[in-house]
Amino acid sequence: MGKVQDHKRSSKVKRQVDFTLHSADSQTDRFEVVGEVLDCLPNTMFRIKVTETTVPQMLGRMLLGTLAGKMRLYRIRVMPGDYVKGYVSKYDLGKCKITYRSSKEKV
Repeated sequence: MGKVQDHKRSSKVKRQVDFTLHSADSQTDRFEVVGEVLDCLPNTMFRIKVTETTVPQMLGRMLLGTLAGKMRLYRIRVMPGDYVKGYVSKYDLGKCKITYRSSKEKV
């Protein structure tokens, strides 16, 4: 290659940004919870009682959960008595996003 192509290639490498570091930081803003659905509320919202979590202060707490991601896209049905897995933002400890549903046993 000529001088011009080498110069363009090196400047392109300098412009590229590594987003893996930023995505790792965003994961520290939330933590996983597992709970049981107690009530179904309007607008695909659910009352969830936390049964397992990495943060001991959240055990037994009641959360307001909504569907997220593929659950919302494919309209996965969640009924009272189902066990769900989701995540809670550290900025709002009263709400959670549901990412997985299991009807028979704990997740």
